Amino acid sequence: MCKYFKSALIGIVIFFGSGFSIMAFHNDIGIVDLFAQIYTQVIGYAPEQIGGLEIGYSIGLALGILIFFNHISLKKKEKDPTPLQVEVGKYEQDVEDTIERIRKKEQE
Repeated sequence: MCKYFKSALIGIVIFFGSGFSIMAFHNDIGIVDLFAQIYTQVIGYAPEQIGGLEIGYSIGLALGILIFFNHISLKKKEKDPTPLQVEVGKYEQDVEDTIERIRKKEQE
């Protein structure tokens, strides 16, 4: 039971943390001002409500993340590792290398 609670808690923290980082990035680059500028250049004015540009961007962002991390279907089309699996593999190799260096130092 405790494992499920910890897993759920970690999932919630990661979900909101990644959402916050995306919002902070958009705030840093001024996405609202950028969209207003695009609207002004294309249609002559910036709409006061949410427009098609924001909706398309939101859908594209979500789909891009899902496709990039290969999470669209339950069965993978390719046997290539996901970017997350590659990074985990690098991390595991770094840990093994560090442990080996520490052991060599202790033997000296």
